[in-house]
Amino acid sequence: MGTFTQNLQSKLAVLRLKSLLIIAVLLATLAGVSACSFKPLYGTTATNAGLQEVLKTIEVVEVPGRPGQVIRNELIFRFTGGGHASEPQYKLVMVVRESVTSQLVRRDGDSQGQFYELTTQFKLYSRKNDKEPILQGVSLAKAAFRDNTSVYSNVRSRRDAENRAAKTTAEDLQVRISAFLSGNS
Repeated sequence: MGTFTQNLQSKLAVLRLKSLLIIAVLLATLAGVSACSFKPLYGTTATNAGLQEVLKTIEVVEVPGRPGQVIRNELIFRFTGGGHASEPQYKLVMVVRESVTSQLVRRDGDSQGQFYELTTQFKLYSRKNDKEPILQGVSLAKAAFRDNTSVYSNVRSRRDAENRAAKTTAEDLQVRISAFLSGNS
């Protein structure tokens, strides 16, 4: 019995030691995470202004073409919340390119589906220095649509794909610009 009790006690001691080690690692991890400088995206910015107020100061320059106008209108609504824009402090310039790629091509050459793709290059300028962009990048959005036998259905499904891709682009740009301005304005 003595050997069994000693083995059991040594195994319990090892388990206690492992438990204490796991607790120490968890506490150290929590301490490290709490030291991070996390802040909510739509909280106050570096200048203590609310991000929503800063977004209202972005002038979105007109973009030619229907998809560009949809992106612009969506961004204006997202930045202002449907209200009035403030005195412009920033200017957003975009170049939109669109393309359509056939998918599911049959042997006879007809396609059953297509991808509508929007590539949007954007530059955000400060009104203080409108020569050098403070943020720039490219946003890519794709939307699939099916070819149908009806001409009206084809036109409508492509238009819906354009709208979906434009709204996806606007959402992407809003998040990227908001993240940038929340730390830099």
